[in-house]
Amino acid sequence: MGKNIRKKTKMLIRQKALGIIFSEEIKLKMSVRHGNPINIYENCSSEGFKLIGNFVSARKAGNFLGISHSTIIKYKNSGKIYKERYKFT
Repeated sequence: MGKNIRKKTKMLIRQKALGIIFSEEIKLKMSVRHGNPINIYENCSSEGFKLIGNFVSARKAGNFLGISHSTIIKYKNSGKIYKERYKFT
C-alpha cells in the first residue's frame, strides 16, 4: 500500500524532475520560511561577543564562514563556542 502525497509535494517533485530552476528571490523566500535563523557572534577580547551577522539559514551562515551548516547547527544546539571564536544563536 502506497503513501498519500500532498498535491504541493507532488508539484515540487515534478518541478525538480523537469529541471525547473528557482529564482534567487524564490530561494530566499523558501529559506526564510523553512530555514533555521542563525546569529553569529565573534569573540572580541575587550568587548566580549559582538554580533557580526544574522542569516536566514544555517547554510547561508555556513557559506559566510566557510564551514558546514551541520557544524553550525551542532554548535548552536550545544551552546559551545566554535574554535573559541564564534558563538551561534
